[in-house]
Amino acid sequence: MLEELLVEEARERKRIFENLNVYLKKVVEIVKRLDEDAEVYMFGSVVEGRYLLSSDIDIIIVTYLNPGKVLAELWNNGIKEPFEVHVVVRDKLDIYRRRAKLVRVDVEN
Repeated sequence: MLEELLVEEARERKRIFENLNVYLKKVVEIVKRLDEDAEVYMFGSVVEGRYLLSSDIDIIIVTYLNPGKVLAELWNNGIKEPFEVHVVVRDKLDIYRRRAKLVRVDVEN
């Protein structure tokens, strides 16, 4: 039973990584619906090209909205594991910039 769950989780993560652009577009659309001035960035192993299927997909959302509201909206729209979402105000973005390579996620309409 445990093996089946692990295999299923691995398949789901593989599917997400193979369709990452679709998921990122969805994240941006949800966030922009909540705050049109918000920005979305990726960082971590995916950006650095050293990820495994067990890796998280690290995302930063820059907004002045309540983080709980943003996270709940993403969760309700299927943005869950393996996404690791950080919601920060603009002043805190430099902390991430000093520690990691950030790539802005922009989606053309």
